[in-house]
Amino acid sequence: MVNKDYILRLAEHFGRALAIIIGLRQRNQFEESLYAIDEMLLRTTGFTSGFINTTSEEMLLNLLAPLGKLNVEKCLWIIVLLNEEGESYLALERPDDGYYRYLKSLNLTLELLLRGYDVRDIDLLAFAETLLNKLADYEIPAHTREKLSQCYEQAGWYARAEDVLFEMIEDETIPDDEAKYIAAYGKTFYQRLLNKSNADLQAGNLSRAEVQEGLAALERIAAARNLDK
Repeated sequence: MVNKDYILRLAEHFGRALAIIIGLRQRNQFEESLYAIDEMLLRTTGFTSGFINTTSEEMLLNLLAPLGKLNVEKCLWIIVLLNEEGESYLALERPDDGYYRYLKSLNLTLELLLRGYDVRDIDLLAFAETLLNKLADYEIPAHTREKLSQCYEQAGWYARAEDVLFEMIEDETIPDDEAKYIAAYGKTFYQRLLNKSNADLQAGNLSRAEVQEGLAALERIAAARNLDK
Protein backbone atom coordinates (compact mmCIF):
# COMPACT_ATOMS: atom_id res chain seq x y z
CA MET A 1 0.00 0.00 0.00
CA VAL A 2 1.26 3.47 -0.86
CA ASN A 3 1.51 5.97 2.01
CA LYS A 4 -1.57 8.26 2.08
CA ASP A 5 0.36 11.47 2.81
CA TYR A 6 2.73 10.67 -0.04
CA ILE A 7 -0.19 10.25 -2.44
CA LEU A 8 -1.75 13.54 -1.32
CA ARG A 9 1.53 15.35 -1.91
CA LEU A 10 1.81 13.75 -5.32
CA ALA A 11 -1.74 14.78 -6.19
CA GLU A 12 -0.88 18.36 -5.25
CA HIS A 13 2.12 18.23 -7.59
CA PHE A 14 -0.10 16.88 -10.36
CA GLY A 15 -2.49 19.77 -9.81
CA ARG A 16 0.23 22.37 -10.29
CA ALA A 17 1.64 20.64 -13.35
CA LEU A 18 -1.76 20.09 -14.92
CA ALA A 19 -2.75 23.70 -14.33
CA ILE A 20 0.16 24.81 -16.52
CA ILE A 21 -0.72 22.37 -19.32
CA ILE A 22 -4.45 23.08 -19.21
CA GLY A 23 -3.76 26.82 -19.21
CA LEU A 24 -1.71 26.49 -22.38
CA ARG A 25 -4.48 24.51 -24.08
CA GLN A 26 -7.10 27.04 -23.03
CA ARG A 27 -5.01 29.69 -24.80
CA ASN A 28 -4.88 27.43 -27.89
CA GLN A 29 -1.14 26.95 -27.38
CA PHE A 30 -1.30 23.25 -28.17
CA GLU A 31 2.25 22.80 -29.43
CA GLU A 32 3.51 24.67 -26.38
CA SER A 33 1.53 22.31 -24.15
CA LEU A 34 3.31 19.36 -25.77
CA TYR A 35 6.69 20.98 -25.10
CA ALA A 36 5.66 21.55 -21.49
CA ILE A 37 4.62 17.91 -21.11
CA ASP A 38 7.90 16.71 -22.58
CA GLU A 39 9.84 18.91 -20.17
CA MET A 40 7.79 17.68 -17.20
CA LEU A 41 8.31 14.06 -18.20
CA LEU A 42 12.05 14.54 -18.45
CA ARG A 43 12.20 16.38 -15.13
CA THR A 44 10.00 13.95 -13.19
CA THR A 45 10.93 10.60 -14.77
CA GLY A 46 14.21 11.08 -16.62
CA PHE A 47 12.55 10.00 -19.87
CA THR A 48 11.41 12.08 -22.82
CA SER A 49 8.00 11.72 -24.41
CA GLY A 50 9.60 10.30 -27.54
CA PHE A 51 11.34 7.58 -25.54
CA ILE A 52 8.22 6.71 -23.53
CA ASN A 53 6.02 6.48 -26.61
CA THR A 54 8.42 4.24 -28.54
CA THR A 55 9.14 1.88 -25.63
CA SER A 56 6.88 -1.03 -24.67
CA GLU A 57 4.99 -0.95 -21.38
CA GLU A 58 6.95 -4.00 -20.23
CA MET A 59 10.27 -2.31 -20.88
CA LEU A 60 9.11 0.91 -19.22
CA LEU A 61 8.05 -0.98 -16.11
CA ASN A 62 11.42 -2.73 -16.01
CA LEU A 63 13.22 0.61 -16.30
CA LEU A 64 11.05 2.00 -13.52
CA ALA A 65 12.07 -0.88 -11.24
CA PRO A 66 15.88 -1.02 -11.55
CA LEU A 67 16.25 -2.73 -8.16
CA GLY A 68 13.12 -4.83 -8.49
CA LYS A 69 10.84 -2.31 -6.73
CA LEU A 70 8.61 -0.21 -8.94
CA ASN A 71 9.02 3.57 -8.67
CA VAL A 72 5.31 4.31 -8.35
CA GLU A 73 5.77 8.09 -8.40
CA LYS A 74 7.48 8.05 -11.80
CA CYS A 75 4.92 5.61 -13.18
CA LEU A 76 2.07 7.86 -12.05
CA TRP A 77 3.69 10.88 -13.69
CA ILE A 78 3.91 8.97 -16.96
CA ILE A 79 0.29 7.85 -16.72
CA VAL A 80 -1.05 11.32 -16.03
CA LEU A 81 1.12 13.16 -18.55
CA LEU A 82 0.43 10.65 -21.33
CA ASN A 83 -3.25 11.40 -20.83
CA GLU A 84 -2.50 15.12 -21.13
CA GLU A 85 -0.54 14.47 -24.31
CA GLY A 86 -3.56 12.69 -25.70
CA GLU A 87 -5.71 15.71 -24.93
CA SER A 88 -3.27 18.04 -26.68
CA TYR A 89 -3.10 15.83 -29.76
CA LEU A 90 -6.89 15.73 -29.95
CA ALA A 91 -6.91 19.52 -29.82
CA LEU A 92 -4.44 19.49 -32.72
CA GLU A 93 -6.87 17.21 -34.62
CA ARG A 94 -4.42 14.30 -34.49
CA PRO A 95 -6.67 11.64 -32.91
CA ASP A 96 -4.46 8.67 -33.82
CA ASP A 97 -1.56 10.19 -31.87
CA GLY A 98 -3.98 10.76 -29.01
CA TYR A 99 -5.14 7.13 -29.19
CA TYR A 100 -1.64 5.73 -28.65
CA ARG A 101 -1.06 8.01 -25.64
CA TYR A 102 -4.38 7.09 -24.05
CA LEU A 103 -3.78 3.39 -24.68
CA LYS A 104 -0.31 3.40 -23.14
CA SER A 105 -1.61 5.36 -20.16
CA LEU A 106 -4.42 2.80 -19.77
CA ASN A 107 -2.07 -0.18 -19.95
CA LEU A 108 0.22 1.29 -17.30
CA THR A 109 -2.75 2.15 -15.09
CA LEU A 110 -4.10 -1.39 -15.31
CA GLU A 111 -0.65 -2.76 -14.53
CA LEU A 112 -0.46 -0.65 -11.37
CA LEU A 113 -3.88 -1.91 -10.33
CA LEU A 114 -2.89 -5.53 -10.88
CA ARG A 115 0.21 -4.95 -8.76
CA GLY A 116 -1.92 -3.68 -5.90
CA TYR A 117 -1.44 0.08 -6.15
CA ASP A 118 -5.15 0.98 -5.94
CA VAL A 119 -5.38 3.80 -3.38
CA ARG A 120 -8.45 5.87 -2.55
CA ASP A 121 -6.81 9.25 -2.91
CA ILE A 122 -5.98 8.54 -6.55
CA ASP A 123 -8.69 6.24 -7.89
CA LEU A 124 -6.79 4.37 -10.57
CA LEU A 125 -9.79 2.29 -11.65
CA ALA A 126 -11.88 5.43 -12.14
CA PHE A 127 -9.01 6.93 -14.14
CA ALA A 128 -8.89 3.76 -16.27
CA GLU A 129 -12.64 4.12 -16.91
CA THR A 130 -12.06 7.71 -18.08
CA LEU A 131 -9.41 6.51 -20.51
CA LEU A 132 -11.72 3.77 -21.79
CA ASN A 133 -14.36 6.39 -22.57
CA LYS A 134 -11.79 8.32 -24.59
CA LEU A 135 -10.92 5.12 -26.47
CA ALA A 136 -14.55 4.18 -27.11
CA ASP A 137 -14.29 4.71 -30.87
CA TYR A 138 -11.15 2.60 -31.19
CA GLU A 139 -10.30 -1.09 -31.07
CA ILE A 140 -8.81 -2.07 -27.71
CA PRO A 141 -6.11 -4.78 -28.04
CA ALA A 142 -6.91 -8.17 -26.53
CA HIS A 143 -4.04 -8.02 -24.01
CA THR A 144 -5.41 -4.72 -22.70
CA ARG A 145 -8.93 -6.13 -22.45
CA GLU A 146 -7.58 -9.14 -20.55
CA LYS A 147 -5.90 -6.84 -18.02
CA LEU A 148 -9.13 -4.87 -17.75
CA SER A 149 -11.14 -8.03 -17.05
CA GLN A 150 -8.63 -9.00 -14.36
CA CYS A 151 -8.85 -5.57 -12.77
CA TYR A 152 -12.65 -5.70 -12.71
CA GLU A 153 -12.50 -9.13 -11.10
CA GLN A 154 -9.94 -7.89 -8.58
CA ALA A 155 -12.28 -5.01 -7.70
CA GLY A 156 -15.24 -7.40 -7.30
CA TRP A 157 -16.97 -6.12 -10.43
CA TYR A 158 -17.68 -9.62 -11.68
CA ALA A 159 -20.37 -8.76 -14.23
CA ARG A 160 -18.09 -6.14 -15.80
CA ALA A 161 -15.25 -8.66 -15.90
CA GLU A 162 -17.54 -11.17 -17.62
CA ASP A 163 -18.62 -8.59 -20.20
CA VAL A 164 -15.01 -7.92 -21.19
CA LEU A 165 -14.28 -11.65 -21.31
CA PHE A 166 -17.11 -12.23 -23.79
CA GLU A 167 -16.03 -9.26 -25.89
CA MET A 168 -12.74 -11.09 -26.32
CA ILE A 169 -14.01 -14.63 -26.83
CA GLU A 170 -16.58 -13.47 -29.42
CA ASP A 171 -14.00 -11.43 -31.32
CA GLU A 172 -13.23 -13.59 -34.36
CA THR A 173 -10.37 -11.30 -35.42
CA ILE A 174 -8.26 -12.57 -32.52
CA PRO A 175 -5.79 -15.27 -33.69
CA ASP A 176 -6.64 -18.83 -32.69
CA ASP A 177 -3.67 -19.26 -30.36
CA GLU A 178 -4.62 -16.13 -28.45
CA ALA A 179 -8.30 -17.10 -28.47
CA LYS A 180 -7.40 -20.49 -26.96
CA TYR A 181 -5.56 -18.72 -24.17
CA ILE A 182 -8.56 -16.46 -23.56
CA ALA A 183 -10.92 -19.46 -23.47
CA ALA A 184 -8.69 -21.20 -20.92
CA TYR A 185 -8.48 -18.00 -18.88
CA GLY A 186 -12.27 -17.69 -19.04
CA LYS A 187 -12.78 -21.16 -17.63
CA THR A 188 -10.51 -20.46 -14.67
CA PHE A 189 -12.31 -17.14 -14.18
CA TYR A 190 -15.65 -18.93 -13.86
CA GLN A 191 -14.17 -21.55 -11.56
CA ARG A 192 -12.97 -18.78 -9.27
CA LEU A 193 -16.45 -17.26 -9.30
CA LEU A 194 -18.07 -20.61 -8.49
CA ASN A 195 -15.92 -20.73 -5.36
CA LYS A 196 -17.35 -17.38 -4.21
CA SER A 197 -20.27 -17.08 -1.82
CA ASN A 198 -23.68 -16.11 -3.16
CA ALA A 199 -23.36 -12.78 -1.33
CA ASP A 200 -20.03 -12.02 -3.02
CA LEU A 201 -21.45 -12.86 -6.43
CA GLN A 202 -24.51 -10.70 -5.86
CA ALA A 203 -22.27 -7.81 -4.80
CA GLY A 204 -20.54 -8.20 -8.16
CA ASN A 205 -23.91 -8.17 -10.00
CA LEU A 206 -23.95 -11.87 -10.83
CA SER A 207 -25.97 -14.77 -9.48
CA ARG A 208 -24.65 -18.31 -9.22
CA ALA A 209 -27.04 -19.35 -12.00
CA GLU A 210 -25.64 -16.60 -14.25
CA VAL A 211 -22.09 -17.78 -13.55
CA GLN A 212 -23.04 -21.34 -14.51
CA GLU A 213 -24.79 -20.06 -17.65
CA GLY A 214 -21.78 -17.97 -18.56
CA LEU A 215 -19.43 -20.92 -18.19
CA ALA A 216 -21.71 -23.07 -20.37
CA ALA A 217 -21.86 -20.33 -23.02
CA LEU A 218 -18.08 -19.98 -22.98
CA GLU A 219 -17.66 -23.74 -23.42
CA ARG A 220 -20.09 -23.73 -26.36
CA ILE A 221 -18.20 -20.92 -28.10
CA ALA A 222 -14.86 -22.61 -27.43
CA ALA A 223 -16.14 -25.90 -28.84
CA ALA A 224 -17.62 -24.22 -31.93
CA ARG A 225 -14.29 -22.50 -32.66
CA ASN A 226 -12.19 -25.56 -31.70
CA LEU A 227 -10.54 -23.56 -28.96
CA ASP A 228 -10.62 -26.40 -26.46
CA LYS A 229 -8.17 -28.61 -28.36
